[in-house]
Amino acid sequence: MEFLKKHYEKVLLSVVLVGLAVAAALLPIKVASVRNTLEQATRRYETRNIKPLKPLDLSTNEAELARLETGVPMPLETHGHHIFNPIEWVQKPGPDRILIPREDTGTKALIVTNIEPLHTTIEFEGLRDAGPNPRYTFRVKREAATNNIFWHPYQRIAGVGDKSDAFTLKEVKGPKEDPTEVVLELSDSKQTVSVSKDKPYDEVAGYAADLRYGVDNKLFPHVRQGQKITVGGVAYNIVAISQSDVTLEDSQTRKRTTIHWAAAPQPAK
Repeated sequence: MEFLKKHYEKVLLSVVLVGLAVAAALLPIKVASVRNTLEQATRRYETRNIKPLKPLDLSTNEAELARLETGVPMPLETHGHHIFNPIEWVQKPGPDRILIPREDTGTKALIVTNIEPLHTTIEFEGLRDAGPNPRYTFRVKREAATNNIFWHPYQRIAGVGDKSDAFTLKEVKGPKEDPTEVVLELSDSKQTVSVSKDKPYDEVAGYAADLRYGVDNKLFPHVRQGQKITVGGVAYNIVAISQSDVTLEDSQTRKRTTIHWAAAPQPAK
């Protein structure tokens, strides 16, 4: 005890020095541990799967740029634009007395509702009169003729060389009393065709159309080429009818307008 009382400062200093030595010895170990912890934390963030940002939607911007490049036409002279084109208004027929633009009348308001073919048919019925110059009976129908008496079946009697409104009998094949075939020359086209009792001649010779005038719903049924109709106070000639279109001609200005049948059958491919 006496020793401690005399030398306690030295003992205490020695303990402190030993502690400092131990601390100095442990410091590199602690530093290494902290460095390892920091490296692991850094590595964890570096190896993390980061989702890339979604690309920006620039479609609207690109569309606007495309519009600027192409430009937008301003068809001020076309139908429906009246900034610099004043129009005339007319009164629609009927009790309502509605006003409509004149440009919506006339042929622009004319609609094709139907087109049907017109046939030329010639049937050979056989011998009518025997003798040196036999005569034969035919049944004819010409739906495209300008004279309506020919639109329904009628009878024609002809010998070789005889002419009629529909044909000229050119030749008789086989026995004269009972021919197997006769040869005809058509009056309109000068085409030569063969006809027998079992094989009549049948060909589309034209078309007839049904029209409707949309302003007052006036109907023009079964009009044919060569006829005249009055639309909006103007007379028009029907100059052509096909299986899909009707062409009219203004009787005064000679201006032609073709109206398409919306329900026309499409040609086979």
